[in-house]
Amino acid sequence: MFIDKREEILIKTRRNIFGQNVGGNPSLFSGNGLDFKELREYDVGDDVRKINWKVTAKAGRPFVNLFNEERELNIVVAFMVSGSIYFGTRRFKQELMAEILALLSYSTLKNDDRLSTLFFSDREEFFMPPTKKMGSLHITLEKALGLDPLEKVSDFNALVHYVNERIKRRSLIFVVSDFYGDVDLSLLNKHEVFGIMVRDRFEEEPKLFGEMDLIDPTTMHNEAFMLSPKIMQSYRKALEAHDEKLFEHFAQHRIKHTKIYTDEEPFIKLSSLFRH
Repeated sequence: MFIDKREEILIKTRRNIFGQNVGGNPSLFSGNGLDFKELREYDVGDDVRKINWKVTAKAGRPFVNLFNEERELNIVVAFMVSGSIYFGTRRFKQELMAEILALLSYSTLKNDDRLSTLFFSDREEFFMPPTKKMGSLHITLEKALGLDPLEKVSDFNALVHYVNERIKRRSLIFVVSDFYGDVDLSLLNKHEVFGIMVRDRFEEEPKLFGEMDLIDPTTMHNEAFMLSPKIMQSYRKALEAHDEKLFEHFAQHRIKHTKIYTDEEPFIKLSSLFRH
């Protein structure tokens, strides 16, 4: 069943990437240099993709961005595995995360950059070493859709230790997760880190009242609860406090981030993230 879903995501990914990007660089991001150096006036033969449109508009003549060095990007997509991703009202968070993985991976490979893919819970679940082969996307997408996340929990401290031990080259690291629990990515500071938060709206505004049997997907522990409006309000406040602390952490350590709900199109949110 997930094979059909894999092909559906791949077709949708190609359509989004090529439909929204013109020219010879079908990608969400460009791999030409990470370190900005200076501006100079456009000269015949310069790459038009390097035109700084804001400065050009103000000056009335074209300017291009120069970088300290031209180099390919090393991109790591970290797919965080936890029982909590096995949930969704419109579609499971796991499926949305798979589509995000496909978009980031396809864009990387079409841009001829190096892609590593990591599935991580509190340990390595699967690792695809750096590659430029498009066939790797079929393998990792199948893994993303077919894995069983139940009874697993995301450990971000273990992730940071693993990445610092395994990924020696400075990289763009995309952490794709619902970001529950304790999150500290500050020690990934030699890399450029992006947080891609995946949520279902029902998690943040649950409509549950009365006696309910609830299952913790990270432990599969089942327990009956009597849910009152007061309890649900306390739950929402606790989640808001958790997320506020998380966003402060992102801001403090210059971690670019976005939140994508299961009823949204991830390409739109990711494009907006990279434009800013």
